[in-house]
Amino acid sequence: MGAVGRRALRQALRAGLALGALVLVLQGLRGWLTSKRYEFTPAEIAQLARHHAGLDHELAFSKIIMELRKKHPGHILPDEDLQWVFVNAGGWMGSMCLLHASLTEYVLLFGTAIDTGGHSGRYWADISDTVISGTFRQWKEGTTRSEIYYPGDTIVHQAGEATSVQWSAGTWMVEYGRGFIPSTFTFALADTLFSAQDFVTLFYTLRVYAKGLLLEANAFFSTLGC
Repeated sequence: MGAVGRRALRQALRAGLALGALVLVLQGLRGWLTSKRYEFTPAEIAQLARHHAGLDHELAFSKIIMELRKKHPGHILPDEDLQWVFVNAGGWMGSMCLLHASLTEYVLLFGTAIDTGGHSGRYWADISDTVISGTFRQWKEGTTRSEIYYPGDTIVHQAGEATSVQWSAGTWMVEYGRGFIPSTFTFALADTLFSAQDFVTLFYTLRVYAKGLLLEANAFFSTLGC
């Protein structure tokens, strides 16, 4: 075998080893996500949001935050850390207020004061949204018709799915995500970083997520008596 052949063989072996390592990591991550205990459930968040659907969205959000703090003490960010932050992704623009965040879950308030729409993104996470006010339209991949959702309705976006999404002005919702949450940042921050080049919003987003992680770390160590 010549030098070129040996070099090609080494490269193929390296690629095979790298691929095998990636498969092992993904399998381990999948097993961890399946077996771990979660703080919230999609049904709980949807039911809570549905109970306040139809109210003025700011009133509904304040009630939802209070109830979540009662049910999950130590897992919801304090008032001084709550901040509405712009989200630019998939061609649409909205605003979010993060309430809870960890490596595997998040709860946030989301919406838009203007008409907007675009691509939903594909995630390694299951995401559900319950509409508080306004209307949300979704066009699923592989179909030729869209569906409209109204206050009280819950939309489920399964991991790996892609849809076209559209919000009418004044649409506000409560969102719960479960999966490997850092993997969603590629889509969620792409437009902010490369299109809008809004580095202030990028900073706000990463800062509030870091605060959520620190809160969860504190809650975890508290259960250990540390």
